[in-house]
Amino acid sequence: MNEWLDNILLNYVTFVSLFSPPATITAATIILGRIDRNILWQIAWKIAAGYTLVMLVVIWLGNWLLTALGLSADALTVTGGIALLAQGWPMLIRGVKEEHSDIPVSVTPPKDIMRLAMVPLLFPLSMGGGTIAVGISLAGHSDSLSGMIQLSVVILLMLPTIALTFLATGPLHGRLSPGVMDTLARISGIILVTLAIQLLVSGMVGLITTNLKHLAG
Repeated sequence: MNEWLDNILLNYVTFVSLFSPPATITAATIILGRIDRNILWQIAWKIAAGYTLVMLVVIWLGNWLLTALGLSADALTVTGGIALLAQGWPMLIRGVKEEHSDIPVSVTPPKDIMRLAMVPLLFPLSMGGGTIAVGISLAGHSDSLSGMIQLSVVILLMLPTIALTFLATGPLHGRLSPGVMDTLARISGIILVTLAIQLLVSGMVGLITTNLKHLAG
């Protein structure tokens, strides 16, 4: 039971770090600003539901997709590690500075804000290729029903996490100093880079071991 909970906690920390609440709040505030609380509530839960739905499909169909394309789980693990490193390194070096600079900064009328829930608030702000790659990679290493259930629980835990993060853009708007947000983003970057190194080492060891077995056979 303790191992089950430890795996859930570790995977939850991974996805939260990928999501990076500090960077997300900073960028989302630019778009959402001081919009009506009811509209913010609708947007927050719409984004969270979209994230959950996409990631549940990704983890449950990930193994099937790997098999259909003839890809190895170890190769995807290396890819996930590279994706994590690419996402975590900039956060570690510069925090929230210049993050999501491609997000529109113009004030959007309330009637048009709901259109932004999917793009850019869900894609690429809340999730991107790195999140999907890591999800498939973790699913590829969950070779039992119990492991897949654990991963599904983690994704379901991300539902309120993401919703509450976007809801926090209202109360936290203008209250947290740039220094605090920058520090929190750098901490997320440290976690991502550490996880990236673990994935890279694990994937490379798996690839080398598999190739050596083929050569020996």
